[in-house]
Amino acid sequence: MAVAAAVVTFAVVLWAARSVSWGWLPEGEAERWTVAAAFAAVVAGAVGAAVGWWAGREAPTRQPRGGRSLRARAADQGRVDQVGGHRGVPGGVGDAAPDDARLDAEASGRGQIRQTGGDDYTSGPSAP
Repeated sequence: MAVAAAVVTFAVVLWAARSVSWGWLPEGEAERWTVAAAFAAVVAGAVGAAVGWWAGREAPTRQPRGGRSLRARAADQGRVDQVGGHRGVPGGVGDAAPDDARLDAEASGRGQIRQTGGDDYTSGPSAP
């Protein structure tokens, strides 16, 4: 966003400096282009810095490695069973569970929640 704003600003200011007759611009064509380009670069740099500061002022939210985020809700007599890693037998297919997997569940009424942050070899279809 900051780069796009700076590029657009540079183009607009350069166009304005070349199309309008300013008293402070030199008379020669080469000198006129040089001063207009320098002025456009300074203005574009200021706009890019301001937009970059604005875009970077909010700290980014930290996502778990691998992008794993599990959310569920249980209501009435519903049940939620979340596993962040493998289920069943050790050495299952897929990546190992990240250390910071995010498991989020909410129960109401008689809802039940069971969460496992890593591998779960005690339940599931392949459990001994």
